[in-house]
Order: sequence, then C-alpha cells, then structure tokens
Amino acid sequence: MSLVPGQADGAAAPAAPPTRVASTSTASVGGGGYLVQVSSQKNEADAQASYRTLQGKYRNVLGSQPLVVKRVDLGEKGVYYRAFAGPFASSEEANQLCRSLMSAGGPQCLIQRN
Repeated sequence: MSLVPGQADGAAAPAAPPTRVASTSTASVGGGGYLVQVSSQKNEADAQASYRTLQGKYRNVLGSQPLVVKRVDLGEKGVYYRAFAGPFASSEEANQLCRSLMSAGGPQCLIQRN
C-alpha cells in the first residue's frame, strides 16, 4: 500500500483532476508498453526541439531513441506537450534508459505506461 506523505493510514488520497492525453507524433507507439518522459513544454514544436537538444547532448543514451510527443490537457494549468523516448517493451528497459540519462547528467525522467 503506498501512502501519500502527510496522510494517516487509510486516508483517501485527494482525487487528481482528469488528464486528457493524445499522442501527436512521431514514432509508432505500438512497439512497447513503456515510455520515458524527458521534457514537457507548452507547444509541440518546443517539445520536439527540447528532445532533439537532449538527444544531441546525451547522444550515447538518447541518440537512437525515437521521439513520441503526447498532448496533455491539464485543465486550468493548460495544455502541455510531453516528449518521450521509446517505446520500450518492459518497465526495466525504460528504467534503465532513465537511470542512464540521469547518470550522464541529464534531466530527471518519468516512466509512463504507453
């Protein structure tokens, strides 16, 4: 059982607002069940550019990884475009890429089920 910090045992976590996600580009997302989020930007072009910059800077980790961009509507916070590496067949493969990226000095990353 995972608990939210600051909550008593058995207390229900507050409901998060619904997130609407739509895949907007680039790689075929059907190749695996996991993606590694490396960036989140306010428009699709910036998400793509951010990924390409990271791909160039961390060539040994991201160089051959395809880009997937997903549009996410966060309600009052607005619409964001998330840049992902992947897809990966397993969570372990996705975690390995994330660990390698952070070990190389890259940004924090998040693993997401595809």
